[in-house]
Amino acid sequence: MDEFILQLDEYFCEKYANYDKLCLLPGYKMPMMQASEIRADGRTYAYTLPAETMSLSRQENKASILAALKERMTDVTFSFSFRPIWIFRRIKNVFSKYAPHKTLNVLLSKYKLSDADVLESVQISPEIWQGIRKGKYLPSKNLILTLALAGGFSCQDAQALLNLCEYEFDYKYVKDVVVSYLLQERVSNPVMIARAFDEYKVANLFLKSL
Repeated sequence: MDEFILQLDEYFCEKYANYDKLCLLPGYKMPMMQASEIRADGRTYAYTLPAETMSLSRQENKASILAALKERMTDVTFSFSFRPIWIFRRIKNVFSKYAPHKTLNVLLSKYKLSDADVLESVQISPEIWQGIRKGKYLPSKNLILTLALAGGFSCQDAQALLNLCEYEFDYKYVKDVVVSYLLQERVSNPVMIARAFDEYKVANLFLKSL
């Protein structure tokens, strides 16, 4: 289990992109963001380095900085499991091949998830779940992440469904980094998922087993 967390830590240091928070942590050294080069015409050109230059993975003492960050973590990304879809959008979705609920249903079939499977592992009422399946409600980002973990979705399939619902993996948020790692590594063991969530203070998902 320790090796699993170490691998997650490495991924987190590489991906986490809340640089405003990182640069305030004790021990963090702000890198030089400006550079210059002499090009073929003999002129010197100055340019700004990409934001990734501020990544935690590039800090010499990244372990101690990450430890300080973990002490300050708290999950504030609460959301309900759904929101109603306006009637005009619902009518449009009837004729759209890529309507969110249609894509969701395709994924449920792909991963062989029945309604009973979802209701057994996800904290959601049967009525709301059927409303989402029929395109009456739009799932929240937290619910999509929950479904992806519960159903063993690939990271690509989870991203596709997020995009259709106008969300994305945003690496400024701890939860998004941790869940993307779990999906990419196809981690389905509930004990390992719970351990990762405990380590990074991830909450507000709808998994019953955690």
